[in-house]
Amino acid sequence: MKINEIIEQITPINEECCRIAQKRFDDLIKPVGSLAKLEEMTSRYAGIIGKTDKNDIDYPKRKMLIWGSIENANEAEKIMNGALPINVLAAQTGAEAIPLLVLAEDEAEAMIEGAMLVQEYIKKEGLGLLGYGALSEDELVIAGMAGGILQAAALKVPVMLDGVATCKAARKAAEFVTDVVRYCFAGHVSEEAGAEAALEELGLSAPLRLNITQGTGEGAAVAFTLFNAGLKAYKEMETFAEAGVHVEVKEFSLAEQIKGK
Repeated sequence: MKINEIIEQITPINEECCRIAQKRFDDLIKPVGSLAKLEEMTSRYAGIIGKTDKNDIDYPKRKMLIWGSIENANEAEKIMNGALPINVLAAQTGAEAIPLLVLAEDEAEAMIEGAMLVQEYIKKEGLGLLGYGALSEDELVIAGMAGGILQAAALKVPVMLDGVATCKAARKAAEFVTDVVRYCFAGHVSEEAGAEAALEELGLSAPLRLNITQGTGEGAAVAFTLFNAGLKAYKEMETFAEAGVHVEVKEFSLAEQIKGK
């Protein structure tokens, strides 16, 4: 496996599907834009998978990947034994927390290692969504995560980012393919130094601020719940047309109310 081969497989998300999905949200029986970031998250997911029919979009199988180096072996063992908060929070959203230790000796090898690990999990277990957490900000760990993000994008699988280290990985991946950021979601704004700046640099906006001080995956796991909530609204709520009622009067839309303030 070569990184260049993975890069060649990455295509931009389907922006037209994003627009169609957002239009469905706009037509639901609710104030336009009232679900805010839940709408953006689901609409972008529709663009990633290239589907907009509510019956074709389902809740993707997911895993929480917690990256580290050999120095984090003790913490990785605790995750394997289900002894950390990330295990409980991930399980609550139907995910399993998996520790991954990057063993490569240089960045190029680390990116390939990360890509191979992600490819194996996605293909073997049929994953449609990944969560990222990190046990350290080691450069090789960041490179491994970056390779994994590139591989996930090549397979059209979105990645829910957590703390600063995962944002750095997304930025590194974007150095190879700018469009890869559209495959990434921000789970939360952590209390780590530089967290907000890291998200702003990626052009991502997080739906949560939990005051969590570390980026070991907890915020991304909680954000999975919001991801599910957006999908549920998209799939189960009716549009005005589906319900056979009149469309929303423009003057009473959320957009117009905001303008009037």
